[in-house]
Amino acid sequence: MILKSLVVGPLEVNCLVLACEETKEGIVIDPGDNVPGILEMVESDGIQVKEIVATHGHFDHIGRVKTLKEKLDVPFAIHEDDMFMVEGLVEIASFLDIETDEAPEVDRFIQIGETITFGNESMSVVHTPGHAPGNVTLLGPGHAIVGDVLFAGSIGRTDLEGSDPEVQMASIKRELMTLPDETQVYPGHGPFTTIGQERATNPFLRGV
Repeated sequence: MILKSLVVGPLEVNCLVLACEETKEGIVIDPGDNVPGILEMVESDGIQVKEIVATHGHFDHIGRVKTLKEKLDVPFAIHEDDMFMVEGLVEIASFLDIETDEAPEVDRFIQIGETITFGNESMSVVHTPGHAPGNVTLLGPGHAIVGDVLFAGSIGRTDLEGSDPEVQMASIKRELMTLPDETQVYPGHGPFTTIGQERATNPFLRGV
């Protein structure tokens, strides 16, 4: 599987492109900013994007979905529980003086347990709420794209609207700490890590 990343926007979101090596069909995850950079990342490998997917609805992850959607002419998917963030995109971002697109049209809601397929590759969707009610994790062989629920050495903020610290810890314990240690973790911000590294060293996961 092709996996490419680009740090975008003032809050330094990890925008990811996943694609099938054989067919070049792929998806874009969390295009929060820098559409030209994302397009270059896609076009450099001849990737045919079939969908834009959001791990959750915070503005730094969906801020440029509308522009990218128009450029690529592809659908946008997000979990229904984060629709209030999509609808309030511009207003929420303006509190931090950050410019975004207008709210994008949502073409479909991500379903928990579904499989997102691109070419000969696929990722299964599990629900990992807590940082955001609609935070989802995409799981593939040896990979976990976790949004903002888990970071290298930390966990997601839970002081935002819709956040819940107890729900987040339950999500991490149920869906992430049950994965093999060698699983590569791709958080929404910061360096990539592994489940084993976080299990051994993350101070927020002691006893989990």
